[in-house]
Amino acid sequence: MICPHCHASLLLKERAGQVCATCERPFALDPKVHGRGMHDTRIRRVAEKLTDGGRRKVTVTQFGYLARTAHHTWPKTPESGRRPWVGRVVGTVLAAGLVALAFLVADMPSAGLVWWGSAGAAVLLYVVARGKPYRPARRAGAHLSPSPSEFRTMICGRWVQVYGSLPPGIVDDRTYRTPDEDSRDSRGTGRRTGGEPRSETVALLCPDPAVRVFLAANGFPRRLNLTVAAELEELTGTGPVVVLHDASASGLQLVADARASRPGQVVVDAGLPVRAVAGDRRVLTLHEEPPAHLRTEPPAWLRRMEEHAPRDAAWLVEGWFSPVAAAPPALVESAVERAVDKARGASDGEQDKAAAVGFMTWPRPAEPPAKDGN
Repeated sequence: MICPHCHASLLLKERAGQVCATCERPFALDPKVHGRGMHDTRIRRVAEKLTDGGRRKVTVTQFGYLARTAHHTWPKTPESGRRPWVGRVVGTVLAAGLVALAFLVADMPSAGLVWWGSAGAAVLLYVVARGKPYRPARRAGAHLSPSPSEFRTMICGRWVQVYGSLPPGIVDDRTYRTPDEDSRDSRGTGRRTGGEPRSETVALLCPDPAVRVFLAANGFPRRLNLTVAAELEELTGTGPVVVLHDASASGLQLVADARASRPGQVVVDAGLPVRAVAGDRRVLTLHEEPPAHLRTEPPAWLRRMEEHAPRDAAWLVEGWFSPVAAAPPALVESAVERAVDKARGASDGEQDKAAAVGFMTWPRPAEPPAKDGN
């Protein structure tokens, strides 16, 4: 690998303990230790791109998703083939039969021919009885490298140990605290500094803690006059609501619950669209076991989707989802701004139309993660 300090090309023995043998300065990550693509130069390059040179705040969770080096998914597969004991039992029976046959035909003139013919038939019968190799049923799943916990350990542990802080623009969503000024403004004071009237307060509902921190760290509550809530029960007032969620069954159910609990209010679905991520290999897709009621008693929104977008509905029912925290930060910013503008300008008639066809359109498809750089 290349030393991030003196740019010397280092063999494995020349970087023992993550210290450069040329300049004798420590570095944080070594691909041989932390995984392919995990080295300081690449991590700095990805961080600079995501944060726009440090001008945008990005959380560690978002950073980890977008700095991934490998992502694999596999579908659900049923049980196939015959179990091994079937072949063993049939083989044992056939072998015993051939031994017995050898004694029975020992005195016959063509004993050898009979026995070898029987042996050939026994082998064929064994092959048919054994069948294809047994493969147990496998659940659908996904693999992400490095995993979120592994990446957090690298960045919040080793990186901070070597460099003293996270890369410029990166904030730890587990320890970040919203500034007091953002907290005061996010309560909906209705006034700007200098006495100018503020626009109507919009409630933004987002279950993802990393995305809530991302919005707070970039001043969205103050700049757009938002109150940010993690759960439906935290919503107060009668103003418009924007729901920012994953491309998932739980996210779409949250939108449906928000609309059902607030009849007559504007509720804008600003979530990551399923149509934009389902089947796209460039997008981070994860898997979880879906609730049983999705198959047995599908909700109204899922029945509508099965009618108009059966492929997307099947994708959700199988348990696939894509976290909004894995979308490019610039895309999330733009989507939130557009959703808030539309929420403030929506009429009751437009809200009915939004519930039917999806009010929010994201500006562009999600981008693939930054290249390896290895």
